[in-house]
Amino acid sequence: MSTDLQQRLNRLKELIQPGLAAYAPEQEPISLYEPMRYALRGGGKQLRPLFLLLSCEAVGGRASEALPAALALELVHNFTLVHDDIMDHDELRHGRETVYKKWEESTAILAGDALLVQAFRALADVEAALLPRVLAGFTAGILEVCEGQALDKEFELRASVTLDEYYSMIAKKTGRLFSLACEIGGLLGHGTEQQVQGLKEYGACLGRAFQIQDDVLDLVSEKATLGKDIGSDIRENKKTFLMAYLFQYGAEEQQQQIHRLAKKNELSREELQQAVAVFTAAGALPSAETEIKRCIMLAQTALQPIENEEAKNPLILMLTTLAKRTF
Repeated sequence: MSTDLQQRLNRLKELIQPGLAAYAPEQEPISLYEPMRYALRGGGKQLRPLFLLLSCEAVGGRASEALPAALALELVHNFTLVHDDIMDHDELRHGRETVYKKWEESTAILAGDALLVQAFRALADVEAALLPRVLAGFTAGILEVCEGQALDKEFELRASVTLDEYYSMIAKKTGRLFSLACEIGGLLGHGTEQQVQGLKEYGACLGRAFQIQDDVLDLVSEKATLGKDIGSDIRENKKTFLMAYLFQYGAEEQQQQIHRLAKKNELSREELQQAVAVFTAAGALPSAETEIKRCIMLAQTALQPIENEEAKNPLILMLTTLAKRTF
């Protein structure tokens, strides 16, 4: 990552972090606010609020004007993570115990609910003239995330899904918050309608690449780097890009090998290497890398309505940075 980009991100994080703290104050009841603070301090990358603020600046707006929406989006994202960990029985996130594991399920559900409520409190500070459109975007976006999560859980019960079904699911579950971030950022920065739609498309392409990359990292990363158990997608029968590709194009024996691994409670390093070999031989891993690159190119193309090269350069640099991420 370039020094200029890192400095810009640090500047924006200095706005985001104190802002988030105000929505999980140190007050009673401790059983509610402590898990909320724990979730918000979980070491996440805060990508969604950063993309919202970068999008605002890309069209000539000031980050401070878009901050309430950025905070709301990060609160929404953390709400989804807290509940997602419960549904997927994930015990680690960013190298720490998940909220439900550290406390218990009912506490985590309530903390997640409160994070969502606080998101709408944050939206109350959005510019009044734009609030109806921002609010409509948030409510539609959150519902789509829920739809994507429902599809994800449905897919776990199926032997296979097509790539088109997978793409539809991740567009809702992952891509929607990225596209919402960039769209709302452009809107609050008073960009033209063409610029706002371009930013929305940029976010959608970015989200698709991000999720496919997550699918790959779950298999090839290291636990200490990723901050969670490796190979969990296979054990939970998650329909990742790799799985969807394998069952659409792979040989029957390759499919059976992965099915056998999916029945295990834990995968050894050797079994993970076996899975990598199967997905590579089937063409799934190489195709994932190709699709990530294609999405990044499409995202960059979507920024064409923003003619100021210097203004949109941070968004372009972020694509390069995310393409190289290891966690």
